[in-house]
Amino acid sequence: MELPDRYSDERLIRACQSGDLSARDELVDRFLPDIHRLCRFLLREPSIVDDAVQESFLRIFRYLHRWDGRPPKPWMLAIAYNRCVTFRQNQGKHREQTIQEEPVQADSQHELLMEAELSCAVNGALGMLRPQFRDVLVLHHVAGLPVEDIARQLKIPAGTVKTWLSRGRQALWDQLKTSGHVEGEMPRRPREDR
Repeated sequence: MELPDRYSDERLIRACQSGDLSARDELVDRFLPDIHRLCRFLLREPSIVDDAVQESFLRIFRYLHRWDGRPPKPWMLAIAYNRCVTFRQNQGKHREQTIQEEPVQADSQHELLMEAELSCAVNGALGMLRPQFRDVLVLHHVAGLPVEDIARQLKIPAGTVKTWLSRGRQALWDQLKTSGHVEGEMPRRPREDR
């Protein structure tokens, strides 16, 4: 079956369910960056990120028949999140998390060094947060999931997710402030989390 240039995510899932191998390849190509980014942010051991990504896709394909019709990206990210939780539990303890950001466009070498220093500081500060704060921050700000999807995925009330987002942001700011990377009070955010 020849795939159109761009299936909708839902049609792509249905094509995969019908056994279309080229649709499976397209599904991996389309969602690999999102799943890899999520696993990279959630797992503290870089050596297991690729394993978690691979197992996430294996689970996605194993459970395609259980897809419930909701948007595929949150469904697949929920599977990847659960795999990461399992990997973390199997690690037994949390190690420093590594975050690789998109390449920075800096006008000077000094700006590039400042960006790298801040990135390292954010990595360290995230590593010191309570796991539930870190997880909701990553799911919301990195994976781009809305509060309702995070609540459904974690099986907690949306109000709890909002609270953890707020407390996680404040704890992250406090860590960065303690290390001298930011000053003053945390800037107020618009209420997009509602």
